[in-house]
Amino acid sequence: MRVAVLVLAVVLAATALGLWWLTRPVPATVMVYFVRDDGVASTVVPVTRTVRARGTGPLVAAALRELLAGPTDTERSTGLTTAIPAGTSLRSVRLDRGVVMADFNRPVESGGGSASMLGRFWQIVYTATQLPSAPRLRILIEGERRESMGGEGVMIDRPIARPRTPPRF
Repeated sequence: MRVAVLVLAVVLAATALGLWWLTRPVPATVMVYFVRDDGVASTVVPVTRTVRARGTGPLVAAALRELLAGPTDTERSTGLTTAIPAGTSLRSVRLDRGVVMADFNRPVESGGGSASMLGRFWQIVYTATQLPSAPRLRILIEGERRESMGGEGVMIDRPIARPRTPPRF
């Protein structure tokens, strides 16, 4: 009986260790999109960041958290900025049949004008849809589906796929 209990304990410990090993966060490279203005118009451009995550949902969430952290001093020195307002936070990320459901707090839609609102919209879209397993994004605000974001009325009423080329705004 003691041997059986000991064997069972060893098997359970080995299983737990194996599950931890398979699901532990590992270093991964993601793309984060910031705004560059060329004097005529703006667009979003990628920078690479290393995050610790495993799986589509956690990778997208990590990339979006890096986006909300803003450009580094080095990135700013190359002319990159962000259109995402201070105080914006990511409430949650989940996947629904290949669609990233990213839920932000209210500041995501505050301030700016048309160019600023489009800038933050495209920053979020390109950052969130970089993985082939999740090519579309649905933006939620405070857990709710909305028709539009901000006073400028950027439409978020359905899942959005990234255009092949980043738009100019």
